[in-house]
Amino acid sequence: MTGIGNCLTFARWMGLILLIAIPNRALIAQGHLNGAFDEAIQFAQKRMVKVYGATAGRVEGFASGVIVSDDGLILTIQGVFLDGTNTRVTLPNGTQVPATVLRRNREMQLALLKVDLATPDFFDLSSEPVGDKGDWVVTLSNAFKVADGVEPMSVNLGIISLRSSIEAEPGKRDSAYQGPLVLIDAITSNPGAGGGAVVTDRGQLVGAIGRVINSSETNTRLNYAVPVELLKRFVDDTLESAAPELLADRMPGDLGIEVFRFGGPLSPAYIDRVVKGSSADLVELRPDDLIVSLGGTKIGTIREYDEVRKKVFIGEEVIIVVKRGNSLIRVPLLPAAKVDQ
Repeated sequence: MTGIGNCLTFARWMGLILLIAIPNRALIAQGHLNGAFDEAIQFAQKRMVKVYGATAGRVEGFASGVIVSDDGLILTIQGVFLDGTNTRVTLPNGTQVPATVLRRNREMQLALLKVDLATPDFFDLSSEPVGDKGDWVVTLSNAFKVADGVEPMSVNLGIISLRSSIEAEPGKRDSAYQGPLVLIDAITSNPGAGGGAVVTDRGQLVGAIGRVINSSETNTRLNYAVPVELLKRFVDDTLESAAPELLADRMPGDLGIEVFRFGGPLSPAYIDRVVKGSSADLVELRPDDLIVSLGGTKIGTIREYDEVRKKVFIGEEVIIVVKRGNSLIRVPLLPAAKVDQ
């Protein structure tokens, strides 16, 4: 999407809101907020959660989620905020409970969580696509973390622009998503919106709001949803066999870090050099930083660092914690193909 196209989309969206808001003042005064969409909104609100996890530098530690079973299964987006030990969700009634990450999918950028509570209100996932081009949709999410407890999700109105697909280029941070998507003429690409619901005017789930995709070349963001039929495959754990074309081989990733090795494998893992243009260089790691954790695993020696480093892959973010002086610095790294030195 070009910058001009994005501006036109924004202008159309703003015009749409004005046209709807003016004639609906009487409806709002009568308590019939959102008119024809009120039933769908209320239906979806009961089936959504706010997700909280670890923060890392400028990467937000919160997202939205949708309840997809009566026994506590919750869908949200994949992110480094799930790498900590304190992942939790706030249920529609305001109750906050711990959540366990069951599994993730790098290509779809999805994560499946589990809470130890019954969740009788949930979205029934369709195995077939829901919604056609030009259909009205409502998006619901905790964009910008404006709601913490029992407050309702933020609501946006738009239409389905088209169904398309996107392919991620390994090592590029602009887009980690790969596969089919539903493009939406509504502004959803905001921090915290990922994992939110996109529903029809009858409350049917069209898909889940995808993780923010930025274009550094055009300075635009993509408003899209992961289609419901892929959500169902992911929850049923049949995505790989049902859609093998969406999955790519996991390739070992490079962080751009060289550690000081002259003391032997049992020495502390001090950074000796940072490769220019690498992932470590982009987050401003420095020589003499002491690596104390990588990907949630404590690092005490060079040997431990080498073992953990084997488990990082291109395009899969990991959290690194380093000690610099008396400060601990926690930042996300996106392993990439090895940078020519």
